[in-house]
Amino acid sequence: MPQNHRTQTCGARTTGLRRGGTGRLSTFDLIARVLAARLQQLEPSDDLRAALTGRSRTHWQDVLARARGEFVLPAFAAAIMDLNLHRALEPQVRGFLAIAQAANVQRNARLGEQLTAVANRLNRVGIEPVLLKGAIRLVDGLYPDPGWRTLQDLDVLVPEAELASAIDALESAGYVAVRPPDDSRKDVKLRRQGLADVEIHRELFGPARQQRLLTGAEVIGGSRRAAVDGAAVRVPSSAHQLVHLIGHSQIGHRGHAYGRIALRDRLEAAALVRWVPDSVDWPTIFTCFAAAGYRRPLLAFLLSLSDGGLCAAPVQGRIDALTMLQKRRIALQARSPAMTRVSLYLGWYAVLLDMQTMEHEAGGPKMVQTLKRLVRDSSERFFMACPAPGSGPIWLGPATCSLMASQRARLRPTMRP
Repeated sequence: MPQNHRTQTCGARTTGLRRGGTGRLSTFDLIARVLAARLQQLEPSDDLRAALTGRSRTHWQDVLARARGEFVLPAFAAAIMDLNLHRALEPQVRGFLAIAQAANVQRNARLGEQLTAVANRLNRVGIEPVLLKGAIRLVDGLYPDPGWRTLQDLDVLVPEAELASAIDALESAGYVAVRPPDDSRKDVKLRRQGLADVEIHRELFGPARQQRLLTGAEVIGGSRRAAVDGAAVRVPSSAHQLVHLIGHSQIGHRGHAYGRIALRDRLEAAALVRWVPDSVDWPTIFTCFAAAGYRRPLLAFLLSLSDGGLCAAPVQGRIDALTMLQKRRIALQARSPAMTRVSLYLGWYAVLLDMQTMEHEAGGPKMVQTLKRLVRDSSERFFMACPAPGSGPIWLGPATCSLMASQRARLRPTMRP
């Protein structure tokens, strides 16, 4: 696990911090720079220290709301403490960060226990599940602290021929399928009272074009065996993790159309590039995206990793003007709520066009287009009225919320009003 590395001064790397019109560091840049300093084992610069300590309570509310909405609040809190930046913060801010980090550590410990139980159940029927997304972080020790990664559910991949057996195994343990399995979906969500949902995938992506990025069989074939408290699981290769992360973020969830890359996705990609136990096979990654016709989303994502100083990923081939324009758009939206709302409005049309194209290729009926127009009219009103991404609450679950409430109550007497 990458801990206790020697630090070095970041010096000129922090002189290009982006500031708003009032001279303050934007919330995005502040969070990204703290994460980058910890990721790169850099000594925080004087500018970064001043930006943290010079904020009022109101400004800190914006920072914490942004970190929470970007699903990096526990990582942000842990990075501040690892860099010894917390001592200069107000007691209320320091206490809240400590609560958020401790609560996520405990939640991830419970998720790890649940993952062990799930893997044991699947092992009994001869299945070694391949971990996906955040479930990987419960096993591989990528981050310096087990509480860095936020998880909403547990995702695993199994061979398509063993999907029914996997579902039966978990149903015998008390899980219930949220919806009946069918051929149109590539995953099945199972739920059990008091536990996180478990999603069993037979493919990583749904549409046929997206499946050309990476198939489930390729992920299983390239995975390595690992153990979680005696249960056998498998972990995808670093290249396959990056393909899935970028494809899921930018194509599956339409991040490229909306011009948005969540800070959690930026952080995870940067950590994989810097801290993976094996070298990243970049030619394989570029080949996967180019073969599926998604080269531009890949390039825009990789170029955007340098925004905020998280890492500089290698880029192959020519970078066209549209890709550079997309990089600029992503950077602007990360710092401008107004720009984000406008882009959501425009991105909806891009998504609509893409969906119509896929349905046309699949021979979909024209009636679907009429239904989409109705959806579009309501969605326009929703997107223009909704708050900017990054301002919503993070999902931590009832148990974690109760824990945070009790810890906050104990700390309240020591906080200034």
